[in-house]
Amino acid sequence: MAADISIIIVNLNTRALLHECLHSVFANAGPLSLDVIVVDNGSSDGSADMVVAEFPRVRLVRNAHNEGFARPNNTGMRMADGRHIMLLNSDTVVQPRALEAMSQFLDTHADAGACGPMLLYPDGRIQQSAKGFPTLFTHLCDMFFLDRLLPYSRLFGKGEMRYFDYEHPAPVDHLMAAAFLVRREVLAGVGLLDEDFAIYYNDMDWCYRMKRRGWAVWYVPDARITHYLGSTVGNVNRRFVLFRVLHENVLLFYQKHYGRISVPVYRLFTVMGFVLRSLGWTAVRWLRPSDHSRHMMQFSWKTLWWALPVWMPARVAGMAGPPGPDARGTV
Repeated sequence: MAADISIIIVNLNTRALLHECLHSVFANAGPLSLDVIVVDNGSSDGSADMVVAEFPRVRLVRNAHNEGFARPNNTGMRMADGRHIMLLNSDTVVQPRALEAMSQFLDTHADAGACGPMLLYPDGRIQQSAKGFPTLFTHLCDMFFLDRLLPYSRLFGKGEMRYFDYEHPAPVDHLMAAAFLVRREVLAGVGLLDEDFAIYYNDMDWCYRMKRRGWAVWYVPDARITHYLGSTVGNVNRRFVLFRVLHENVLLFYQKHYGRISVPVYRLFTVMGFVLRSLGWTAVRWLRPSDHSRHMMQFSWKTLWWALPVWMPARVAGMAGPPGPDARGTV
């Protein structure tokens, strides 16, 4: 008999967090039957052995090395037998009734292809997990600071959606995939995560494809899950590498869904925005010298140099076709 929910958790060297996550999952299953799958991305901290020793109900996949985000989640989804399938970060703690509330929501809302909970910081503050789909207009607003000058505007602030009411359920463009429940029927038409996206924008692309297929993605505040967010290393080179990977995935998203012409326009807006940032941080660096201003100046100039060849296409060829199921994303 199929489980109510299959939960896929991808882990890389988060042994203590994974233990807390798994404990919270089983402690708060309620009346639901669960199929829990952990895909370990070549951890060296004993995570996989801990799962075997302490959680015998969990199905474990041991990858030889780090396979990123999309591929191991797809591996888990292909193994899953639940009515609903949940992606869950290893740095989360499931609160009482969260799984039940999300499952019931999908069972009672025929339009909902997926839903996500209220994500909380460990101190109880709400994480801003709902975002709008990126467009050339939202990027323009970002590059010229319109979304920061008018953060609660539904026109200029649609990307970050700081105006969103996190106390009430609502359909949204995209929810953070730290905890994300998907109806099994969605996978047949939409497919799994697109593995061409290295690490970022897999979930954004997935939500976009769901919406194009007529499914809604809902935010469900009755379900609450604590999420420990990692901090980014302050080193300017590390910061730039993360930025470059993120934005190369943005370019793939634009090329895939908006056509190839959107890529040079995006890069042109980036150039315009980082001319302002580079000049601004250079002035700050000379007027008020500090490590922070020096790092930001270097980061801004490196980013401007990266964006200058506006004619460069996205890095993965053959992605400009119409949205649809990923060829590898079938179950």
